[in-house]
Amino acid sequence: MKNKPSKDSLAVALDAVNDRWSLHIVRALAFGASRYTEILRSVGAPRDVLSARLKKLAETGIIQARSSESGVAGYELTQKGNDLGQVILVLKRWGDLYKPDDVSQVDFTHTACGNAFVADVRCEACGSSVKSGELAVRSTEHEG
Repeated sequence: MKNKPSKDSLAVALDAVNDRWSLHIVRALAFGASRYTEILRSVGAPRDVLSARLKKLAETGIIQARSSESGVAGYELTQKGNDLGQVILVLKRWGDLYKPDDVSQVDFTHTACGNAFVADVRCEACGSSVKSGELAVRSTEHEG
């Protein structure tokens, strides 16, 4: 019998992007792609797979379809999708540390201050950076 992970907020979050293409789509939209063909070119997924993932991301409220004045339909991130972008920035930092030497790096500038941006996970209570191994799991049960 296969063990199934318990359903908690982390499991729900992982399920929202648990395929090969969803985070790539969110990345493409965050980097300015909006039309289907732009997303297709950026992501490289097969057309049927891309269409299915766009539909799934729209159903979960991460992206939404939009139309422009010219009537050309496209996609954009919702607030939920923009918030997911913070997760991608932390993944980017991990990728920067462990990428092969022949892989290029994308860097960001924080427009508010003009300095290079590096994602950092911090404790909301004390403001300290959080390192791996400094957290303990504490479950809060949902009361229904």
